[in-house]
Amino acid sequence: MARRNNAFTVIAGCFAIIFVCMISTLSAENDGRDVKEAKKIEASEEIQENHPEVGAGVSCVDCHEIKLDAKTTATQVWLSGDYADFNAKEGMMSRDKIEKAIADVMGGKKQSKTCVLSTCVNNTPLSTTAEFTLDPSEMTLYGIHEKGTAKLFHIQQNPRVSINWHREYESFTKLLCIQFSGTAELIEGSDPEFEKNLKEFIPYEAQASARKISPDKCRTMFKQMMVGSRITVKEATITNVEFRKMDYRPWQRWTRHVSNKNN
Repeated sequence: MARRNNAFTVIAGCFAIIFVCMISTLSAENDGRDVKEAKKIEASEEIQENHPEVGAGVSCVDCHEIKLDAKTTATQVWLSGDYADFNAKEGMMSRDKIEKAIADVMGGKKQSKTCVLSTCVNNTPLSTTAEFTLDPSEMTLYGIHEKGTAKLFHIQQNPRVSINWHREYESFTKLLCIQFSGTAELIEGSDPEFEKNLKEFIPYEAQASARKISPDKCRTMFKQMMVGSRITVKEATITNVEFRKMDYRPWQRWTRHVSNKNN
């Protein structure tokens, strides 16, 4: 008899839980709250009066996918709007001049720069330094990195990256920096492309000299200990106050042209 009473109690408890869940769902629908999946929103969007209540510490990104495209109000004014003594659309460089300006700063093949690499996985950002070499002809960045580092794990999970090079700040009148955004691919040392990129882009000879080893031995070490990266730049924004002397805006942006295979 006791077993039957215990079984009845368990069953009754289960029904009670299901009933409470149903009432909660119906209540949410009746009071106008949207119980569907949160929609994608712009980064600049403001919360509306009919938005469901949210708890303390909850932000938009916890529920919504935020559309970020670096087209903030301030950035657009600097790039092409009415700014200082520039009227809208004035002072903008041609595409080839922007490419040359970026190449002049970053250098070309066999000239690397220490940059800040930013990655993100599961809403957890990571900022690290890494050496990158620019291929100006393809607007592509190449680097090599020690195996097992957090940034490589991030790239494996989320290949979207941001890279920044900044000259040591002295004053606003000497401001010079470049911000890249793009997609990263990792290249293992066993991949023939690793050694090809190493020979063509990475100044490994200087490291070989510093280690007092032969270039061949240095390449072998790198293939065993390092992982290569190739970053296809989607967008690059260069800030150079010196541009004003040439009647250009201090901020210029290069964007990769996306080909339409259907055309």
